[in-house]
Amino acid sequence: MKYVTFLLFFIVFIGIYTLGNWYIYNRGMQALPIGTLRSLFPWIFWITAATFIAGQFLERGSFTYFSQIVTYIGSYWLVFAWYALLMVIAIDLIRVLNHYLTFIPENISTTVFSGTVLFSVVSGIALTLVLAGAINAYIPKIRKVNITIDKALENEKEIKVALVSDIHMGFIIGNNRTSRLVNRLNKANPDLILLAGDIVDHNPNPVIRKDLGRHYTRLNPKYGIYAVTGNHEYIGTPKLSIDYLSNFGINYVRDSTVVLENGITIIGREDREKPRFTFTRRKTVAELIEHVDKTKPIFLMDHQPVEYDRVESEGIDLMVSGHTHKGQFWPFGYITRRVYELDWGYKKKGNTNFYVSSGYGTWGPPVRIASRSEIVIFNIKFQNE
Repeated sequence: MKYVTFLLFFIVFIGIYTLGNWYIYNRGMQALPIGTLRSLFPWIFWITAATFIAGQFLERGSFTYFSQIVTYIGSYWLVFAWYALLMVIAIDLIRVLNHYLTFIPENISTTVFSGTVLFSVVSGIALTLVLAGAINAYIPKIRKVNITIDKALENEKEIKVALVSDIHMGFIIGNNRTSRLVNRLNKANPDLILLAGDIVDHNPNPVIRKDLGRHYTRLNPKYGIYAVTGNHEYIGTPKLSIDYLSNFGINYVRDSTVVLENGITIIGREDREKPRFTFTRRKTVAELIEHVDKTKPIFLMDHQPVEYDRVESEGIDLMVSGHTHKGQFWPFGYITRRVYELDWGYKKKGNTNFYVSSGYGTWGPPVRIASRSEIVIFNIKFQNE
């Protein structure tokens, strides 16, 4: 069933992708004057556009440097084509309105609004957005959040907790980005590290072949590293990803609880998409908290930021999530804000603290526009009696 669902999604997505590219190509051919560039344009355009589709197949196979290069080119092209399409559609709408209302002077229509000029402007802006978005995605922000929990811990008044979500290790997020993550975490020196799902992208093969897990052995937080599954683990091969990363000090909490030596309980929920992929349900918050000591602090990890009212009613002190990427590309942030009660940042409801991370890595293209990669550091104080 998982593969049928993916195939249907892929067919629809590729259909839309092809139509969008055809529209850009058609308008580009109309804009370019007859000459060498116009002759080369079809070859350059369609070969580059095809790298995205080719990359989707190649990255699901064995890792090779050729497949990685193709995947990178295709990923960047997806963003380039998206913003080029938005601009081409906007230009065409202006031209249609001008046809009926004639608000653009003729001398501007034949100069500033000429096909050659617009081709250069659209290409330049789209390329700039891709480059700026790539730099933005590569440099995460360390976001510090101060929280007070009205519960006591013995012999401890404050702890530092690091939250990282949506690393998406795989073809694109490789050794360099993973090593930099570990370096930043070591510099922050947290007492506890929480990994809120999508640690691995859909294909764990390049993670294993590159041996990305070895970087995590350089982490040694006082209370350990705990993780939950995300939807991308289930899109891929969850057992393979989990079994591999469990060898490097990452403790998966899967519809279960863990009590730390200082008394904090960590609850880890399986991803919301688990039933769709495995035909087995995930446990409810009520089931997971049934035998938990509610007089002590309770942290809940759930990859997708859902069921806030239920979490609050069960007396959870802190719930952390990821998944949304804060939209990753403009204007998708508007959609995530409508879909989720909280799509990014901090919120408090009753006595429950909620935080949704925009994520460390990226889905697909290693580009972020109108969102920022982040590592979250909680400074949590307890109201000791």
